[in-house]
Amino acid sequence: MSSTGQQDQMPPGNPELGLERIIFFSDAVMAIAITLLAVEIQVPEIPRQLAATELPRQLLSMVPKFTSFVLSFAIIGIYWLAHHRYYRYIVRYDTRLILLNLLFLFFIAILPFVTSVLGTYAYLPLANTAYASTVAALGLTAAALWWYASYSHRLVDERLDPHLIRATSIRALTGPVIFLLSIPFALFSTLLAQIIWDLSPIAIVLLARRAIDRRASPHRTDASTANAEGEHPQSA
Repeated sequence: MSSTGQQDQMPPGNPELGLERIIFFSDAVMAIAITLLAVEIQVPEIPRQLAATELPRQLLSMVPKFTSFVLSFAIIGIYWLAHHRYYRYIVRYDTRLILLNLLFLFFIAILPFVTSVLGTYAYLPLANTAYASTVAALGLTAAALWWYASYSHRLVDERLDPHLIRATSIRALTGPVIFLLSIPFALFSTLLAQIIWDLSPIAIVLLARRAIDRRASPHRTDASTANAEGEHPQSA
């Protein structure tokens, strides 16, 4: 019944074509954002007679720019993978999903700017706070997109495993929570905040693995029960 109601709210036209347009547009925005990250890193202009001595020093001074580039590249890559994963399960769409997707892309598009600010003023709490806030907003928007699409199987396949939905929701919230928690640390230690950011992928992987293990255990229990009773577990 919920599926019928959502289909009535869908924009007219081919649902598959509409989803493809959302995905292609999102891919294009993320690709451009990654390109802009690289554009911000410019080769220092040094007079020929001073290049041998000045180039090492200039490159060393650019370390914050390189590290912020690598971090933002990884973040966009992670959310590109997440976005790809979400739309493997989303089979319908409506106007609210499109708006949430646009909000998600807004924070993707603004990330190169805050990355440049961080790379230039990595020692300032304001630069670190702005960066952490933007990444947290990006993550919360991605989590909201998934929650909206998967809640009560609103826009995903009705047969999609609820444990998978829950595990994906937990994983979606881990990143933004870590960046939000890093904001108070950035106010008195920018280095500590950046260390927290660097450790965030490890926390995401560990939490995701735990969620997957919890998801798999009910299936093992069901299979064991079925075999004990001489029955074959039915495939989803």
